[in-house]
Amino acid sequence: MIEERPITLILKPHNQPVKATIVTLTPELADQKVMGGWWHEDCLKDVYEPPIDSDWDWNNYELVFEDIYLEFEKVAVITGEGEDLAVQGAMLVSTEPVDSVDDGQPCLLLELLFTAPRNRKNLRKDGQPFLVGVGTELLTWAAWLSREKGYGGRLRLDSSPDFVKWYERNGLHKLNLDPIVYEETTYTPMELSADDAEKLLSEWEEDER
Repeated sequence: MIEERPITLILKPHNQPVKATIVTLTPELADQKVMGGWWHEDCLKDVYEPPIDSDWDWNNYELVFEDIYLEFEKVAVITGEGEDLAVQGAMLVSTEPVDSVDDGQPCLLLELLFTAPRNRKNLRKDGQPFLVGVGTELLTWAAWLSREKGYGGRLRLDSSPDFVKWYERNGLHKLNLDPIVYEETTYTPMELSADDAEKLLSEWEEDER
């Protein structure tokens, strides 16, 4: 279980701050609020091309890197409480390091980072963003965990096609490796360097002051 961390998101339609918390994605949360809730909301279009995460089983996933099974944390961003509790995004991040391609230093492996469908404007009936900042908060938390473990904030991941530019805006860069093709989807290997991790974290920590 991870230590909970309060954060702030922005409700875009009104530009209002919303209190949220980074927590462990428990099996109950994944079952009831992600797999049992994300894809069945009235705000979503009646017909859309299913995203790659639309049928993921968050409770039966193993993190594998070069045929090695890694220990990892399941992490979520939640808002509200009780019946109003909602999972706004989730990810997996290894707690064991892998090697950085750039400098051979250890880094953590990040997978399945996605915001909830209700926050994706391309899936919403109104075509507008809803809660923003979820992905950046999760990415920054992963960099923080990497730094806490002595890996300088370094991260490694394989980006799905729609999010390469988003990762680049958040400081990651493409690696000089062949893309990975899995189930007809091409993934781009990327890394967050220690220097760029510090930029993310400095902004995060400045907001807390």
